[in-house]
Amino acid sequence: MVEAVEPVVVESLTDVRSTEEKRASVISDSRVDVPADSPTSDGYETDLEIEEEKTNYDTTGREVYVNQCKSLNIIPVSYFLRNMQTSEIHMSHHGLGPKGTKAIALALVNNTSVLKLNLADNALEAEGGQYIANMLRENCYITVLNLSENKLGTLGAKTLGDMLHVNVNLKEVYLSGNSFTDKDIEYFAEVMKDFRLTHFDLSRNSIGEKGGLLLGPAIAANESLEYLNLSWNNIRRKGAIAVANGLKNNVMLKVMNLSWNGFGDEGAVAIGEALKNNTILTWLDISHNRITAEGIKFIAKGAEGNEGLKHFAVAHNPITSTGACQLLESFGKNSSAVIETVDITNVRVNEDLWSALKEVKQTLSNLKVIHQPYMEGRKKPNPIASLKDWLSHNKHFELVEVFKRFDEEETMEVSKEVLMEAFQQAHLPFDKNNMELLIDQLDGEGKEVVDYTTLIDNDQLKWLDECLLRYNKTKKE
Repeated sequence: MVEAVEPVVVESLTDVRSTEEKRASVISDSRVDVPADSPTSDGYETDLEIEEEKTNYDTTGREVYVNQCKSLNIIPVSYFLRNMQTSEIHMSHHGLGPKGTKAIALALVNNTSVLKLNLADNALEAEGGQYIANMLRENCYITVLNLSENKLGTLGAKTLGDMLHVNVNLKEVYLSGNSFTDKDIEYFAEVMKDFRLTHFDLSRNSIGEKGGLLLGPAIAANESLEYLNLSWNNIRRKGAIAVANGLKNNVMLKVMNLSWNGFGDEGAVAIGEALKNNTILTWLDISHNRITAEGIKFIAKGAEGNEGLKHFAVAHNPITSTGACQLLESFGKNSSAVIETVDITNVRVNEDLWSALKEVKQTLSNLKVIHQPYMEGRKKPNPIASLKDWLSHNKHFELVEVFKRFDEEETMEVSKEVLMEAFQQAHLPFDKNNMELLIDQLDGEGKEVVDYTTLIDNDQLKWLDECLLRYNKTKKE
């Protein structure tokens, strides 16, 4: 008679394989050999057949999972049990916590079915991240891993970074929203130079300038990544330049998301250089990066010689319609351009930009430009009214300080030419034509200078109204 096998509690990931072997050994040793001349041999006529007890190796880890849940005093997740033999496990928002994650990790050590594992938003924290990282040192079947929004922190970054040094089967890793800082990026930057991932997501973390300095050389050296998401971080200044330089020298990246950082015009210069050299990149998003019309000039210059970019997003940057015109004209001049989509969502379309749009369509007929609607023949906007509206949303902006800065001799007057330069440096939201009209309105009397004496002790919005009244009065006369 076969003795009952006592379940063996798995204490660590490395115990899982030995546990299965122990079961098989106990069951094998407990079998009763049947003599050849026994009445139960094949030569004996009987309707009864004794089935030999067989031990099937559990390639799903189901038994391990159930035992671990019992040991950890948690309820097994029915979805996981039902899908352990499928190729994809989607378990985001299940509230697993470290304990629930440990049971799943132990069960997956020897699982040969699951290829994609999604545990996003499960409060894994560093402990749960360690369990998954240790499991992936053993499991050689999982190729896609999503641990986004799990507060993995520094310890989680370290264990995952160590795991990526030894795991050669993972192809896609998503780690968005895990509170990673510049210090944590050290654990990924070095391994990025050699790992075999094709997709890597570090978005919505707290990567700053130092993190960018670490990532730049890693991006340049990597020869496997095709998709990299660094959006919603704080990469700026030298860090932004380093990342852009990495893109310049990378030979594999096809999709790069750098939106919602702080690249500014410094980063825009480096992006422009990258576009000149990189012919592999097909999709680039630098939306929400505080890039002005001055910065977009350098990107436009890079676009003139780019032969690979198909989708380019520069939305919600203060590039003005003038900057947008320069960008579109650059793509239009490029006979090798393959651009299909340009996103300039927030840019107000004036007559100049509308003309540029129509002109670039003549050479790039399939180009789609995402922009604000343009109504031909509509009443031209009033620059002073537009400036008042802008000032109401930027209450920290002091117009009088702009005048003072450029009134070096303290005459209380600034020439139109100098004021044009001053307003451009202050990044007021106007194209060249509307800027000129604005300055004419502020002059009011056609003196070629703007007197700001009454602005000193006056509310700036009231002062603008007074300027407009004086301008309209002069026009009537």
